Formats: sequence, structure tokens, C-alpha cells
Amino acid sequence: MKVKARAVGTIPLAEVSGLAHGSGPGGTPVLIAIGDRAGAVAWASTELGRSGGPWETVELGSASGTRIEDGAAQLEAVATDGAGGVLLVQEAPNRAEFIAASERRVIADVALEIPDMPDTGGYAVVRDSWLDPGSSHAEGVVLLRGGRLLVVKEKDPAALMEFGPAGQPPLGFGPDRWLAPDEGWTVGEGQVELVALAAWYPDRELADACPDLSDADVGGGELVVLSDKGSAFAVIGAHAPAAEPFDGVFSAEVVVRVKGLADKPEGLVVLPDGDVLIACDMRATDEENLFLVASADWATGR
Repeated sequence: MKVKARAVGTIPLAEVSGLAHGSGPGGTPVLIAIGDRAGAVAWASTELGRSGGPWETVELGSASGTRIEDGAAQLEAVATDGAGGVLLVQEAPNRAEFIAASERRVIADVALEIPDMPDTGGYAVVRDSWLDPGSSHAEGVVLLRGGRLLVVKEKDPAALMEFGPAGQPPLGFGPDRWLAPDEGWTVGEGQVELVALAAWYPDRELADACPDLSDADVGGGELVVLSDKGSAFAVIGAHAPAAEPFDGVFSAEVVVRVKGLADKPEGLVVLPDGDVLIACDMRATDEENLFLVASADWATGR
């Protein structure tokens, strides 16, 4: 399937790398954007955000307990829960901060670790990549129930990785694992360690269409992943862990190729009405970097 996106506005951040949607003051639906250079978050109401703004920015340095530095933030992924929590994920180092937005306070400082396991199969490949400071790490994230995460790894290899408490079995992803709209993400407070429990890799057909993975969101109960190199997004069904947890494979129910985007699509949200917003990584802060694919152009034809 091929569709055309239209530009709808400018997020005032250089190199936008992640996009999420959640609730703002008074429960107003908002979009939240991050960039991989500035230690700041930009936000706008959902309706204004997809029709041109205005956007506001908040410096992360004002958040109590943060370790994210302006100018070298390496922020690549953002997600929100239904209780005012915002998760910000850094690619280097492999860590995240879970912030109470209204209080501007870091609730949990989350280390994302790879476990020590027998050196076999897909585990060996993803472990070596995860431990290599120069390799690709987290590019997108989806909050899962039980204080777990589904992390989008961009490349070398591209993968979806489930992170959770050490010693716990993987549970996979799908409708029974997504947070409800009003549900909080329960990860604990202070220093928290989550370890990789499982990994799934795109099958050959999907890898050809989407050579890398740059973000993800849940829309209509299904996972939707974005590809920068493929200039496309794909709908992924539920997946349980494989018999060998790090040897999982996932396929797409549909791949939607998107024309009309600017360079480097790196942020994606699926709004409740099925409209898809895609944010592009642009160096200048005055270029149009937010694009919309209308639900009528892709969801109704599935």
C-alpha cells in the first residue's frame, strides 16, 4: 500500500527523534516530542499539534533527579502512560528516566541491561550489538504492563526487545500487554534495572520493506512500527516469545509506504481516530518536520 503524507507543522526541536501522545493539564490530549541533541521536551495539544501548533518546550534540566545533559542528550524514544508519567529513553548510555510530568521529578532511573546467558543463536548477536557503544540501541519504546518495556532496536540487527525484571520469563506483546488508556506504568522508584528477556527480528519480507526500525506506537490494539530507510510503517500482530526467547521472528500484517515526508522519519504516533503523525529528524528548527497520514488513506483499505 502507498499513501501520501501532508505537512502539518513544525516541532521546535532540532533532530526530532521520538513522538508520543498522552494527557496534558486537565486531561487535554497532547503530543510530546523529543530530539536527540537538546535536553528538552516539546508538547502541544493533539488538535493544534496536527494543524500547525503552537508548541511549548520544557528544559529537562529543571526536572529533579535527571541525568540527561543538554547538548548531548542522545534521547531517541519517548512514551507516556495514563497517569501522567513520561518515559525518556537514551540510546547511549542504555538507560531511561521515568518522570512524573506534573511534578517535573524523576521517579525511576532505569538501566537497560543485557543478561549473561549462554552464547548462542539470536542472543549472541543482539548482546554483542547492545554492548557495543558504537552500535544502534533503543530507537523507540512502548510501555507494557508489569513494569516492562518493548524496545525498538534500529539496526545491526533491527529487533523488538522485551525488557523486564531479571529472572522473570518473557510474556510477549499484544492487546493483553498494552497499558489501558488510564493505566499507570508500575516500574518502582529510584534505581531500577530491567534486562532483555526476549527479542524478535523482522522476517525477510518485512526486512526488505523496512530495512531499519525507528519508532513504534499502539493503534487500534495493534503495534505499528516506523522505518526511516523504508519510509514506511507496518502493522504488527501479537507475538508470544519463541521457544528460544532471543530467536523470535515477527512479520507485518500490512506495510504502508509513505511519500511526501522530509528526511529521516524517526517519530510516530497513531491517534485514536487512526490518523498517523510522523516526525522527521531535521537539523533546522524552522523547517516543517511533522506530517500526517489520514486514517482514510490507509486504515480503511486494510
